[in-house]
Amino acid sequence: MSTPSAIVAVVKDAALLRSISFALNTHGQPVEQFNDWTMATEAISRAECVILDTCLPPADLMAGLSLASHGIKLVVLAEDDRDYGGGNTEDICVLAKPLNGPDIANAVSALRKNP
Repeated sequence: MSTPSAIVAVVKDAALLRSISFALNTHGQPVEQFNDWTMATEAISRAECVILDTCLPPADLMAGLSLASHGIKLVVLAEDDRDYGGGNTEDICVLAKPLNGPDIANAVSALRKNP
């Protein structure tokens, strides 16, 4: 049985992806980075937390959001006011872009504390 990867980030914007990785690494949280859903699929299958950008194609976004029903914690990076979490605050944290300071690290830490 393989152990879960710490965090998988699937973000289209390369600069944002680097920033997220830097912020999480600074807080001692390793992250696997991907800018494409298909390339991330294998890593996601081992993940305990996935950071998902709402700028992904709609089918990829829907596939990502469905992960919460399989016990994977999600941090959703949103540019609009849609309710991506569907009220599921135990498994999904929605952050509005642009992110501020330690937002991403705090969100991941909070989700990981939820059983």
